[in-house]
Amino acid sequence: MTKKILVCDDEANVRMFLRDLLTLEGFAVVEAESGLAAVDSASRDKPDLCILDLMLPDFNGIELLPRLKAANPMLAIIVITALGTVDNAVLSLKAGAYDFITKPFDVDTILISVKRALEFVSVSKENTALWNLHKNRMYFEDFIGECPAVQAIKALIPKLAFADVPILITGETGTGKNVLAKQIHFTLAGAESPLVYTNCSSIPATLFESELFGHEKGSYTGAVSQKKGRVEQAHGGTLLLDEITEIPYEIQAKLLDFLQERTFYRVGGVTPISVETRIIALTNKNLPEEIKAGRFRKDLYYRLNVIHFTVPPLKDRADDIQLICEYLLGLLRRKYNSPALGISGAAMGLIRAYAWPGNVRELKNVLERAFICAEGDEIGPESLILEEHDHATLKQELKDLVGEFERDVILRRLAFWKGNRTATARDLGVSIRNLQYKLERYDIR
Repeated sequence: MTKKILVCDDEANVRMFLRDLLTLEGFAVVEAESGLAAVDSASRDKPDLCILDLMLPDFNGIELLPRLKAANPMLAIIVITALGTVDNAVLSLKAGAYDFITKPFDVDTILISVKRALEFVSVSKENTALWNLHKNRMYFEDFIGECPAVQAIKALIPKLAFADVPILITGETGTGKNVLAKQIHFTLAGAESPLVYTNCSSIPATLFESELFGHEKGSYTGAVSQKKGRVEQAHGGTLLLDEITEIPYEIQAKLLDFLQERTFYRVGGVTPISVETRIIALTNKNLPEEIKAGRFRKDLYYRLNVIHFTVPPLKDRADDIQLICEYLLGLLRRKYNSPALGISGAAMGLIRAYAWPGNVRELKNVLERAFICAEGDEIGPESLILEEHDHATLKQELKDLVGEFERDVILRRLAFWKGNRTATARDLGVSIRNLQYKLERYDIR
């Protein structure tokens, strides 16, 4: 993502020099010739870095630093001045400047300072996101998984800190899109910021514009008072739009305008309203197919598709199933105050062999039902009631399902140890003779 730099100096030639230099280095540059203009730009344009002249016509740069930080808390500031005294340098750094450079300065000096300041900003934002994730863990279920696809998703979340872009999450029903969306919100925005959930399929088409953007008093029959819409209610936080494809086609254009301009009009309103609202859109449908069918706008798809997470189905996450089961069992133990209840190896074999068409949601429901009905201190295969979506799997004998699970484990361990049977037997905790018997039994050559 291109870094944005605000250059604030009352001398046009200095602004022009820095603009040309930084543009050649691949940065986006915005300019301000006064302190007030700089504060407005810091709030509106959300730059990552400000290069600030110490002496401006309306403000002393040291006095301006706190106002810039208030407008954009994660903004790094490099102060430049012809008055390169020790006192000015100390006061600037105490007021929150990252660096202090005296005029005239050479190209290398300014570029080194800019790149270091931007690295500092990136690390600070990621640290803030990780701290929010740790601090707010009580507010959401974890998005569990160690498979490469899930790890790639988790690695990207902290990098989105303070990025003003919409986020699109797609995947089959029950894969955990809502869980991921809440984790993103609480990681990036924090618990104190509003999270407004909207199921787009539950809102009548005739009321959708009013629900999303609000209305003014008297704007239509029945509008007896002004109403804030969900976009406005989510100011400073996140608007989660579930089943995004259910938004009426004509309202999609207004949502696109909001995403591009960051302003909107209430129904019947004439004054533009500006908000800082992050949009997270969810769908289980194939958006390119929806576009071809004329149900979803192509331009809205491209605008939403800046950051796109695809949550893989549970059938493609075989290595995560046991991890997810252990996490869900931990939640159930706390919910039902049964700390000792576990799951048998045979039951786990059955869980791993099942196709899970309803994904994690189905797994969670099956485990909770089994947890309630279980006899003794563990869940056995007889407690697992599975829907008959996969007839071939369910018709197999339990011993065959457990055998398939055992064969899969042996194959994976053999592959890990590159065919070394002695190391594989030691890893599995069996004798080499027992391993040899199982290799013959399962026809593993």
